[in-house]
Amino acid sequence: MTHNPTYTTDLLIRELSSDDLAARFDAASLIGIDQVTDAADALVARLGVETDCQVRERVTWATVRVIDAALPGLLDALGSDEPAVRMQAAHVLSKAARPEFAEHLAPLIADADASVAIKAYRAAANTGDPALIPLLADRLGDGDHHQTDALTNAFRTLGEAGVGALVAALASEDAGVRHHAAETLGHLGLDADAAAEALATATQDTDAEVRLVATTALGQLGEVADAPLAELQASQDAVVAAVAQALVQRRG
Repeated sequence: MTHNPTYTTDLLIRELSSDDLAARFDAASLIGIDQVTDAADALVARLGVETDCQVRERVTWATVRVIDAALPGLLDALGSDEPAVRMQAAHVLSKAARPEFAEHLAPLIADADASVAIKAYRAAANTGDPALIPLLADRLGDGDHHQTDALTNAFRTLGEAGVGALVAALASEDAGVRHHAAETLGHLGLDADAAAEALATATQDTDAEVRLVATTALGQLGEVADAPLAELQASQDAVVAAVAQALVQRRG
């Protein structure tokens, strides 16, 4: 796209709704490049209806560039009846990553629509606000692999701050929650060293899958996991014992 400063704001707003994909892309680009704040509401309106993924990402980028002007519209969009609108609004706030967005994103973490919740997980983590961690922990074990992976990634973003909530989740009555919590602690690696004792306890879980993932998670921690893994080589669970032995050999 060649930068053309002869546009008017009204023209850019009209072009955002053009049937021509390239025209929509160029209009969003110019709005973002020159931070045309008077077009912020038009960008927000386009977020939930744009069908082309490249144009939609360009609109998202442009909206972030004029975030202060777009914020009232984005906050309204978070409460839309349309999941696509809520999702894209959360996506923009995720990109902007400001702590003050936390209170507005909190309700979306529990959204019944998986696509909205997934965006909300990342956006919530990007605020860095620890007050949202219990809400994120409440979603452990929910949804398909895509959704659970998104939540795990959110906890990875939060790092050590999320370890306490994940450790607490290891005591859940729901095996799926315990499994997801243990798996996520493993993905945190050294940031989850404080969970070593809880993970060692989880290797005695009544659920075989939880025992296995807790053992694997221990293998991702630092030296604090050396002693528990050494003991697990004698576990009555043959699979856990074999995995622990392999982990000890790899770490040694």
